[in-house]
Amino acid sequence: MFKWTLKSKRRILIALFVLAVVVIGIGINHFFFKNMRFIQSQVYPNLYLVKYPDKDYYRVERAIQEKIKEHLKTEHTTGKPLSYSGEKAIYFYEYGGMSFGFLGDAGTGYFIDHEEDLGGFVTEELGMYQKYRLAEFHYNPCPNDSTVYCGEINYFNQGEFSKVDSLKKLASIPIHPNHKALK
Repeated sequence: MFKWTLKSKRRILIALFVLAVVVIGIGINHFFFKNMRFIQSQVYPNLYLVKYPDKDYYRVERAIQEKIKEHLKTEHTTGKPLSYSGEKAIYFYEYGGMSFGFLGDAGTGYFIDHEEDLGGFVTEELGMYQKYRLAEFHYNPCPNDSTVYCGEINYFNQGEFSKVDSLKKLASIPIHPNHKALK
C-alpha cells in the first residue's frame, strides 16, 4: 500500500491531504470538544471522577454541586466504604495520575472498577492521589427538618484546601413504611 502510494505524485498529495485532515480533526477535538464529565465508580458509588475538568474552577464547583443534588435524589447506597472515610460522604477526584511504568501509580481511573488495595507489593489507595482531589461532601439529615439532607462541601484545588461551602435542604430522604423518620 505504501509503495503504491509513492508511485504517483497525485497519490502522495492525496495521502498528505488526508493525513492533514486527520491531524487537524484530532487537534480540534482535543482543544474544543472535551467536555467535563463525571464517571461514577462501579465499586464505590459515592466516588466520582471528573474527566476533563473545566479550566474555570467556578464551573467545576457548580457542576459538583449539581452532581451532589442528583446523587442524593437517587436511591443512593454507600456501597463499599473507602478506607479512612465516612459513610455519609461523596468524593470527587480528577481523573488522572496514570503512568506507564510497571510499579507506577495506576491513577484515579483505577478506582472506577477496582477496590482499594491496601496491602501487598503494590498498594493502590485513593489517599495516594491527594493532588487530584476536587471536593468532599459530608452530609446528614438537616437538624431542623430530618426529611431533607444538609451538608458541608470542602473544595480543593491542586489537592490543597481552597474553601468550604454549605448546602442545605438538598433532597428528600425516602421514608419507607418499615422505618420511622430520622430524628
